[in-house]
Amino acid sequence: MSAHRNIGDRNVSSGHYTFDELQNCAANDFKDLNPIRLARTPPHEIGTWLGRLSHDDREKVIRKLSVDDATDVLAEMDAEDSAEIISEMRDTKAVKIISSLAPDDAADLLRELDDDIRDRLIGKMPQQISEVLQNLLTYDPDTVGGVMTPHVSVLKTQMTVDEAIEFLRRNRDIAENVDNLYVVDEKRRLVGVLNVQKLLWTDPETKIIDMMHKGVDGICSPEQDKETVAHMMAQKHFNTLPVVDAQHRLIGIVTHDDVIDILREEATEDIQKLHGAGGDESIHDTVSYSIMKRTPWLVLNLFIAFVTASVIHIFEAKIAQCTILAVFMCMITGLSGNSGAQTLAISIRGLALGECKNRDSPGIIFRETLKGLSNGAIIGLIAFLITSLWSKDLKVGVVIFFAMMLNMGLSGLAGSLIPIFLTRIKCDPAQSSYIFLTSITDIAGMLIFLGIGSYFLL
Repeated sequence: MSAHRNIGDRNVSSGHYTFDELQNCAANDFKDLNPIRLARTPPHEIGTWLGRLSHDDREKVIRKLSVDDATDVLAEMDAEDSAEIISEMRDTKAVKIISSLAPDDAADLLRELDDDIRDRLIGKMPQQISEVLQNLLTYDPDTVGGVMTPHVSVLKTQMTVDEAIEFLRRNRDIAENVDNLYVVDEKRRLVGVLNVQKLLWTDPETKIIDMMHKGVDGICSPEQDKETVAHMMAQKHFNTLPVVDAQHRLIGIVTHDDVIDILREEATEDIQKLHGAGGDESIHDTVSYSIMKRTPWLVLNLFIAFVTASVIHIFEAKIAQCTILAVFMCMITGLSGNSGAQTLAISIRGLALGECKNRDSPGIIFRETLKGLSNGAIIGLIAFLITSLWSKDLKVGVVIFFAMMLNMGLSGLAGSLIPIFLTRIKCDPAQSSYIFLTSITDIAGMLIFLGIGSYFLL
């Protein structure tokens, strides 16, 4: 979650840099980089650009930005990249920037720093800020506590409407929850929630305790998994969720922009892992880093390819006797692989969104297998007609029909069973599921196709 200043002079008509212009400045060693135009450029544009530069070049650009502008830019960047930039700064400027970030963003950045650098910078911060950040750093980054913001505008039960409005005016710079206002008692225990519109429309002398809604939905603890809470928040359309400790004291909130970041990261990670890439890999990562992430799965894929080749080798003599089998091998495995990928995508989505419970698994596997068989029958029938006319041999069409139907049925079974099985054994269902799927469809598919072909055609 990022909280930025409302900079009115950063707009299209203010002479800011375009991304292509920034790239040209990099090509000229930043000699033409105008600090005034740079300050007017949207922070996300600068952040994206900096992500493509080397460490030394990033430092050259940051020197041309004020502390406030640098804060906005770093808030738009990945925490890992921001940490690299901060680690190269003088402590004085680094402390000012981190102190100006939203607490959850600052905590994410600090987690990426080396321990000695992090401890040194925290030690130079104002006590109030350092205590907040140290508390956030105690939580696992994958939990609610790791993404919540402690900046919450809370109302006391005995406040009047007039006092509450005045309190919100005085604390407007740190308020993150502007729609729903949480009400606490004298021990900061969460006791109610109040819509800001209701606050504005009610008599000024009315007590908050007399108008608040006592049933607070969506209460979560800091130890809960952040993805689970993000999905709940998205499903129920909450703008904020309150986070309470074991004593039911309000310690922070999760905001809607936190949820957007969580779901985006989760979707990106799942898509990349599905095909054997690193979950945190970027298109701008170094060659060595990407090789380290991808190579193990490619080696596994190579091993499986050899297994597939050995299956073909078993039927080598029969293929030599009936060469038409070789013509259709790729078509059978290709279509069954695509069919399985469709099932895999639906299954992983259902698991990620919590739509698939344990008791649903047998029914899901059965239906997806039936869908595969049905699609296989339809595609197989079309292939039967085409290949029979093309080869002028009904037996070839029959082989294609049965092989297609059985292989696509198998792909439906594998596409649903693999992610469910991985979830049951506490593994990430997106982790290279596609590689496992293609392994099954290729090896078993060849056995089915060549076995049926050998029986009917030889």
